[in-house]
Amino acid sequence: IFESRFESGNLRRAVKVGENEYNLILKYDHNTTTYTQWFYFRVTNVKKGVKVKFNMLNMIKPKSLYNEGMKVLNYSEVQQEIAEKEEDKGWQRGGEDMSYYQNNYRREHQTNYQRCYYTFTFTHTF
Repeated sequence: IFESRFESGNLRRAVKVGENEYNLILKYDHNTTTYTQWFYFRVTNVKKGVKVKFNMLNMIKPKSLYNEGMKVLNYSEVQQEIAEKEEDKGWQRGGEDMSYYQNNYRREHQTNYQRCYYTFTFTHTF
């Protein structure tokens, strides 16, 4: 179950494209009409140990630090409960098989010439 109806949540649509794979479309960044580069959403109702692949299809920047080794920032309520009262132990960097690349989807720029979208893909084991 995907959810982003909370402050700063920006997932517009999630489409299942495989057994454990989802294509995601993000809302434009706040106060812009054509920019998407960050993401914030919740996933629940997943079995422990399941590896899920996420493909964010409408990123804008031509380069990303994810290709340089940066990891996704995840929050786990379970990890926070295990750590009990330690602050922010639910937040951890993670993700596997990360890749950021130009895809075949085109977008019109304000000057009417074509530009491409980029895809950020990664897997996460719950």
